[in-house]
Amino acid sequence: MTLNDKIKYLSTPLPEDIQSCIQSGFFDQAISLIDSRLASGCPEALQGRLELEKIRLIHLPEDFPYSYPQALALIRDTIPSFTEEEFRTLETAGRIDFIFLNGEKRYFHRFFETLTATHPDIAARSNPALAAESARTAEFRRETIRQLKEKGSLQYHIHIQAGLEVKEGYFRPGREMVVHLPVPKEEYPSSNVRILRTSHIPSSLEPVHAPARTVSFREKLMENEGFWVEYEYDSTIRYQQPDPALVSSEQPDFEIQELLPHIQFTPFLRSLAADIIGEETNPLEKARRSYDYITTAIKYSYMKEYFMLQCIPEYCAVNRKGDCGVQALLFITLCRIAGIPARWQSGLSATPDSIGPHDWAQFYIAPFGWLHADLSFGGSAFRAGDEERRRFYFCNLDPFRMVANTEFQAPLSPVKQGLRADPYDNQVGECEIDGIGLYGTQFDYYHKMIDIHPIP
Repeated sequence: MTLNDKIKYLSTPLPEDIQSCIQSGFFDQAISLIDSRLASGCPEALQGRLELEKIRLIHLPEDFPYSYPQALALIRDTIPSFTEEEFRTLETAGRIDFIFLNGEKRYFHRFFETLTATHPDIAARSNPALAAESARTAEFRRETIRQLKEKGSLQYHIHIQAGLEVKEGYFRPGREMVVHLPVPKEEYPSSNVRILRTSHIPSSLEPVHAPARTVSFREKLMENEGFWVEYEYDSTIRYQQPDPALVSSEQPDFEIQELLPHIQFTPFLRSLAADIIGEETNPLEKARRSYDYITTAIKYSYMKEYFMLQCIPEYCAVNRKGDCGVQALLFITLCRIAGIPARWQSGLSATPDSIGPHDWAQFYIAPFGWLHADLSFGGSAFRAGDEERRRFYFCNLDPFRMVANTEFQAPLSPVKQGLRADPYDNQVGECEIDGIGLYGTQFDYYHKMIDIHPIP
């Protein structure tokens, strides 16, 4: 059993002494206790959890590199007038993430990105161009929605190059490298997918309907080289306005189960679902209530690697924050608790002006079939006071998507022997050297838009 197969054991509780050390920030002591437990033997589920926890503790400090003086200095590099009182206020409000490490607070490496992405006043003080860029993005999305509603559908041809390169300190000359790069699958809204060129001869290309589609390479390189793939596809979106009055009395029972360690029907999430849904019985309206709650109550926040999070949906609900994937998983879990089929979709958001990893959700309502929900885009519209745009992303998507994954926690093929950088999703790629998986901070990735144009 590989470490990737043991991911389900992250739901296994930790021994009290180890948990106490972790909560207190004494990671070295926790690792020592883990090694002792593993050496003395323990049940399979606990062994798996301890093996995974050790890896998490080794890498978690990399996500929290800043001391308090360093974190404050990082902000003051662009906002010299930023005060300590402002910092404390944001930290108290849960907008600046930290952990304790050997008695010292250490701050998340992307905390300032979260602030500039979600606080327009801070963005304007840091870089006035950010506010202008945000306004242009919002206007672009509003115009896309207007056209989609007016025409009923929109279609674009999209041509992208995506790549990955190991950072110099982690490259090993002559060692076997296995690289997986995500590529589009034939899944609405993507069609007519073509793989055009690759940097190296692929060792495999997954079928067009694979749950996590990749092109893979197996090479022994003497010099560090990037791996890339170039592909094109069509993206076609149809505007949908399902009528609650037409919802069938018979609904399917697929995609409603738990999936450990994250899609769990915990007591807290069951209680939250009951609070949100109330007396509503219509499945479409149940899903809408969950969407409304997440897009209005959950604040967007950049996250540490998902491997570092405990029960992602519950984390999102308790802390009332999360990025696109964290919010999508909360929606999926709330839908499944309510008996509504729901599943994952991810890949890229790829517009003429920007391109990057993105996650969203699907939910199934008979007789309409699979519908979409983009929680973070809906939440962004809510923060901007744009109710029309917020409502649009319930049941609909914009056409600027690349779909690579349609299952959360889907295995890669060929099987990755080393632990994946992201054991649950694959938006940017994976790499291992001699069977040892590289962590996300050990390689760089990029996406380049080569061409995007509407199809009449």
